[in-house]
Amino acid sequence: MVQNTTKMSKRDLLSIVAAAIMAFIGVLIETSMNVTFPTLTKQFGVTLSTVQWVTTGYLLMVSLVIICSSYLKGRFKERHIFIAGAIFAIIGDLACALAVNFQMLLIGRLIQAVGTGISLPLLFNIILERAPLAKRGIFMGLGGLIVSLAPALGPTFGGVVVYFLTWRDIFWLVLPLMLIGSVLGLAIEQVTPLRRERFDWLRLILLALVFVSLTLGFNTVSTHGWINGQFGLSLLVMIGALLAFIAVSKRSQRVLVNINIFKNPIFSMALLAYVFIQFTNIGVNFLLPNYAQIADHSTSLIAGIIMLPGSLISGLLNPAWGRMYDEMGAQRPITIGNSLYFLAIILFAVSSFQLAPILILVYYTIFAIGMTMSFSNTMTYALTIVGAENEADANAVFNTLQQFAGSIGTAVAASFLASGTGHNAAQVMQSGTQHTFIFVGILILINFILYHFTFKLGNQQMMK
Repeated sequence: MVQNTTKMSKRDLLSIVAAAIMAFIGVLIETSMNVTFPTLTKQFGVTLSTVQWVTTGYLLMVSLVIICSSYLKGRFKERHIFIAGAIFAIIGDLACALAVNFQMLLIGRLIQAVGTGISLPLLFNIILERAPLAKRGIFMGLGGLIVSLAPALGPTFGGVVVYFLTWRDIFWLVLPLMLIGSVLGLAIEQVTPLRRERFDWLRLILLALVFVSLTLGFNTVSTHGWINGQFGLSLLVMIGALLAFIAVSKRSQRVLVNINIFKNPIFSMALLAYVFIQFTNIGVNFLLPNYAQIADHSTSLIAGIIMLPGSLISGLLNPAWGRMYDEMGAQRPITIGNSLYFLAIILFAVSSFQLAPILILVYYTIFAIGMTMSFSNTMTYALTIVGAENEADANAVFNTLQQFAGSIGTAVAASFLASGTGHNAAQVMQSGTQHTFIFVGILILINFILYHFTFKLGNQQMMK
């Protein structure tokens, strides 16, 4: 589809809105459940490290479904893909709302994750196919708002609902929006030809081994520490499965995702920076609501509301960062954003033992603004660099690792919280929180180096 106009049809806009609604709800629920963890541990009689699988397992499943998105897009009509995603999301939502035990809740979350894994990359594919090139930055900014604002709003939404209603109402309240999005999705029209290709199940299984083993490994850290046999075994399985995946990818004629895009150093470095941002973002969104309740003894309502101002401000400004990308290029908004992000992390780390709710509110606002400035623009820049012929594969990789990074971010944050020391739960939480922010601060510091070489090589490529 040639994007040589500056206008979009109403059907195209409805298509974007429909996919955005389903993706937003899916990502919103990722973190809205974090506020419910203290309640769920009591109701179902499970530990915090177990109940966090409600988020970790969800993100893991989303990751595995998203990696299939390039194949699905080429093989099936987008409207049919959307309808399938909506059905999974609605069935999973109902299963969670009606769960009588933790196992049923987890199964419902995994079913729901399939729907999110379908709708999230579909949103970006629709934007990439239909948005005029001159306005790609702002439309991708709107798409980025989904994956950055939704997880930030999650704790607020979950906290308010749990305080006034019950955790089950989180699922009941989003159900009408799901139904509305499903109806709007009927407007989706096919704009690209389909291909009859064979799916590569072997590579998907190997990739699942990589993701699951690494996630399980990180989850052992919270109870056994960073040096333990189970963690080491998980890393060995992960490395073996990853090497096998690469070997099979080189000779396979079946379709999953084209790993040749990793040969582009600009794409690879931008992707790694993007992963670090998402890793820290989801980890912090898991950490702060629990800190507020355990260390500050706040209610679930307060734990959610203190993150609301930052979420709203950063979300409303997100399209502006996309416009900045269109007008000034990628380097300025991304560099400024990463600087604000790093500043907020430093403030959190320094104040970890005296992090009152008002400080969380202020620091998180800086954190969220910096995150949204750099997050979606990093993805837009990388997808533009790889060219139109590789956009579907690059989009699949970005969205897959975005979700997987969130899964690992939650697990690692839980591990660092467990590593805290003190005479009571509040002191352990404060100490563990500082450990977490020191670690994520190092990752975002590395991003400055990644971005330096990304733009240096990118500018050289554009001058050729």
